[in-house]
Amino acid sequence: MPRLSVMGHPIHPILQAIPASMLPASTTFDALARISKKDDALSAAGHYSLIFGLLGGAGAAATGVLDYYEIENRPVRRTALYHGLVNVALMACYLASLRLRENGRAGGKALLLSILGASLIGLSGYLGGELVYKHGVRVGEDEDGIPGAS
Repeated sequence: MPRLSVMGHPIHPILQAIPASMLPASTTFDALARISKKDDALSAAGHYSLIFGLLGGAGAAATGVLDYYEIENRPVRRTALYHGLVNVALMACYLASLRLRENGRAGGKALLLSILGASLIGLSGYLGGELVYKHGVRVGEDEDGIPGAS
């Protein structure tokens, strides 16, 4: 399976910044809209940052799957699987939140799903950090000299 890189840098860590920033931003905008009297602009900001975050998440997922198939070490691959499953769950939370919106506004259930999704981003980031900083996935070299294949 080919590795996706730009100028020698893996694409997945670049693309993950979009959902990791935009999805919690949408949750924040929605929460502020709930407590604000002037919620139209905040609701719109939450709605559009949610859409942009979901689109970015699709790109991050596609490149993450390609990186996953490069991992040969079973315990490391299991951590990567958990990382991916958490991402599927958080994207499902945010997609459900998008579907529950009325006129771009997050009601109580949509906001709760966003909050759950935002908390799962923290767990996903922890697992992604384990892959990179502890196991050197797409960073270090394994015993055969293959970068990031550990």
